[in-house]
Amino acid sequence: NFYGSLHGGAVAAIAELVMEACVKSVVKKDLFLGEFATSYLSAVQVNAELEVGGLILRQGRNVTVTSVEFRIKETKKLVYTARATFYNVPVANL
Repeated sequence: NFYGSLHGGAVAAIAELVMEACVKSVVKKDLFLGEFATSYLSAVQVNAELEVGGLILRQGRNVTVTSVEFRIKETKKLVYTARATFYNVPVANL
């Protein structure tokens, strides 16, 4: 962006992909994203290396909740977090 830091939209897109990959590794059904929230805790320069880790917080029969953390690789400082709820219910046939 204008300030030389990582754009929030890019962070959100990566977070969604990581969380979806986590869910699809354990849920073999059609999924849809029902809730998504991102917290931007600190700005990160575009050239900074980040570590991204995702995990499943809760897996139920029809709902799976996931989270992801972004940390600066060198300092381990937490800079972004995100959380999502995926629903794994059949899509209606129209």
